This record gives sequence, structure tokens and C-alpha cells, in this order.
Amino acid sequence: MKKRGILALALAVLMAAAALGGCGQEAASVKKEPVTLKVWESDGVEKQFIEEMAKSYMAENPHVTIIVEPVSHTDAAQRLQLDGPAGVGADVFAAPHDKLGEMIVGGLILENTNADKFKGTFVQASLNATTYNGKLYGYPTAIETYALFYNKDLVSDPPETWKEVEEFAKTFNKPQEGKYAIVWDVGNAYYSYIFLSAFGADLFGPDGTDKDKHMVNSPEAVKGLTYFQNFRKQYLDVAQADLTGDFMNAGFQNGTIAMVITGPWSIQGYRDAGVNFGVAPLPKFEGMSEPPASFSGIRAMYVSSFTNHPEEAQKFALYLTSKEALLKRYEITAQIPPRNDVNISDDAHAGILAQFEYSKPMPSIPAMNFYWPAMASAYSNIWNGNDIKTELDTAAAAIEAAE
Repeated sequence: MKKRGILALALAVLMAAAALGGCGQEAASVKKEPVTLKVWESDGVEKQFIEEMAKSYMAENPHVTIIVEPVSHTDAAQRLQLDGPAGVGADVFAAPHDKLGEMIVGGLILENTNADKFKGTFVQASLNATTYNGKLYGYPTAIETYALFYNKDLVSDPPETWKEVEEFAKTFNKPQEGKYAIVWDVGNAYYSYIFLSAFGADLFGPDGTDKDKHMVNSPEAVKGLTYFQNFRKQYLDVAQADLTGDFMNAGFQNGTIAMVITGPWSIQGYRDAGVNFGVAPLPKFEGMSEPPASFSGIRAMYVSSFTNHPEEAQKFALYLTSKEALLKRYEITAQIPPRNDVNISDDAHAGILAQFEYSKPMPSIPAMNFYWPAMASAYSNIWNGNDIKTELDTAAAAIEAAE
């Protein structure tokens, strides 16, 4: 009996071990639940980048299927307001940072749960622009601003001050031949913001978050817009309606315009046209130690609050902002990466980055939606000769009433 008992015990132990081993093998062989993520990005090179990243991500994560749909990054937030609740919206999508306030108020996006991976690694301005009330929401993918583009065959050294621009204009300008020292889209509230910021008017406060500090009719703003109006009278006497992007680009390409204020989106076109150009920070205004603040834009990916797979969506958004991914994105889109550890060898892009150091991310609070039309009208009317203070007071009233 003792022998049979020992054998029975040994058999029981072996059976138990086998059972446990079987459970372990069964657990190891359990596959992750299949996940489908929908991603929205603008059609063209941006969508091409997402598609390439999706392929590599799906190869590494076979349980994930990624569907890429072409939706303009400027339209995504508005579309998600309807498609999100209906269950047909994106899990991850691209949007410009100035939509952030609108997206937060609308409850459209989730907080970035990987914020610690971005601190110190990304350009701080890109993090500031995609942060709201101390919480990071965006996954920054590109940064941009505008700067001074100059024709090297006409301008030996880029002017460091507007006084130098004026001196150059005195000898270069020939209005009867359509020759002007410098041109920009004067009625555009994006570019002409530099005259608002010229002498220290800080739109919606230093962080761009205080709707009560718009400063559009402050003494500093009046000073900047006085210079703006006087510059037309002396050096660029062309009606606002005629200072179009086409006029600017054609003149810069054929050599009748020596300098323009534009952004990285113009680089390839000028190269294709054979213009020998450089890019430098914007000229300083009299008495100022730094170039004026230009508006900067930050493109980023966001995770929808309507996603059924928040963890997987966050992982893919993070994947898109790795050093390797953003180098690939730069290669495909030529849009400047926001990472500090990515080196830019392109001289024109380096010039944009030099001005970026002085730029201010476009405020993303809802009140910004009322800055655009109000100040576009003010810039246009002031350029065309209307009373400066009256126009700025009108713009301020529109912004305040809309709040």
C-alpha cells in the first residue's frame, strides 16, 4: 500500500505540473484583441507620411489595423464634432495648435498621457502651444513661422533693422517699373501681426491665454500701426487689395521685388523658379533689441475623446513623434521637426528656425477666432489711410463683444 501510495502521489504531482504547464502555454498563446484605428491627416505628403508609419506600426503590432483618411488638418476639429459622437470619427487626427481651445471646450480630445517623454526633447514653444491649463494635449509634428526672404543677387546682406530696409528702398524702388524693396500680404492678420507686436503689444498676454489682455488698441499697438501706415506712404504705395500673394511671388521670382515676408511653404516654389535667395530673421524696429514676434504655428496629432481604444491611439500618436518618425516626416514633407535632437542642414529652414526663436505661438483660446476678421479689417483699412486709433478701437470692440 505504501508503494502504491507513493506512485499515486507521484502521478498526481506530474499531472498537476502538466496542467500548470498547459495553462502557461495557453496564456502565452493568447493573442491581443484586434484593434482598428482611424487616422485623419491632410491629403498629400502629410497623408503619405502617415501611411508609411502605419505600415511599419502594423508590422510591429499585428493586432492593430490602421485606416488613413484624407481630412484637412484645418477641418478635422469641426468635422469631429459631428463624426465623433456618431462613432465614425478619427481615433487620432492632425490639427493646427490654434484649434486647441476650441477642441478643449468642445470636449473633443484626450490629454497626452506621455507628457514626460516630451519635456526637454521638444522645442518648448511647441509644447507651450499644445498645452492648455497646464496639461499637454498635442503630439507636435512640425513647427513653422514666417521670416525675411531676400534675393541675394539684389541684397548683399539681409537688413537687420527696418531703418536699413528704408535706406535700401530709397535706391531700389522704382514704382513706375513695379520695383519695390519689400512686399508682404499687408491685409493678412497673420503676417501684419508683426506691427502689432513691434513695440511690445502682447496679444492676449504673454502666454496668449488672457482674453482680457488683447492689447489691439494699446499705445504700443498704435505706435506699431503708425509705422505700418507711414511705410506705405513712403516705400510701398500700393493699395492693400493689389498686394496679393501672386503679386509678391511674381515680383520676387522676376527680380522686381528684392525682399518678401513669407514662410517655409514658399521655399520650394522659389527654388523651382531659380531664385538665389536667403532667409533671415525679420528686421528690428527702432529702439528694439530683438526682431518682432511673428506668429508661429505648430502642427500636432491629437487623440479623440470618442475613441474606443484610447491606449492604442496614444501609442500610435507617440510613435509618430519619435526621432526616427519625424526625420522621415521631414524627408517626405520638408516641414521642420519640433524636436531638439533633429539637426536641420537646409539653410532656408535654418533661417526660419532663427526667426522661430522670436515667434509667439498663435493664441489658441476661443477669443482668437474673433481676432482674425477684426484685425484683418483693421490692417487693411489702416494701410489704405483710415484713422489708426478708430480702426483699432473698432477691432477691440469686436473682440470684446464676441467674448
